[in-house]
Amino acid sequence: MQVMFVVVGVIGALLLISTLIFDDFIDDLVPGLDFFSGPVIGAFLAAFGLFGWFLDDGVDSPIIIAIAAALGGGAVFGSGTYRLTRALMYQPTDATPTTESLVGSSAKVVTPIVAGSLGEVLVTLGGAASKFTATADDDLPAGTAVVVIAVESPTKVRVQTEAQFWA
Repeated sequence: MQVMFVVVGVIGALLLISTLIFDDFIDDLVPGLDFFSGPVIGAFLAAFGLFGWFLDDGVDSPIIIAIAAALGGGAVFGSGTYRLTRALMYQPTDATPTTESLVGSSAKVVTPIVAGSLGEVLVTLGGAASKFTATADDDLPAGTAVVVIAVESPTKVRVQTEAQFWA
């Protein structure tokens, strides 16, 4: 019986590893059943084999107790794997940042802005510094701290100094 537990455990471990590396091919066999996936079945079989082998060979338990404990251990690990994969697959994500979300963002003038003309500002969009063409009602030298007050196009914003914005 020890050999059977070892074989089942090794098959489960190989199934678990292969479905994590090469994608879960078992999902396509039975669509709509989230709990019937490669990682869940692999975790169940690996735990079944490990618990069964340990109790049968290591502790020398009666075979019925080894099988019962192996089923219980497999169920616990399979359930845990199901919950973990489900949590990872369906976790919410932040909205995709857009230029419209720049309104109200702080920026810094990198190319001087002359009133009625264009300059450039550096602003953070989605965690990355991005350079945008900018217009303003006043002359703004390089290094001026500004706030984006409008998005005029996907690459052009209107700004004003922080002092004017917060006044």
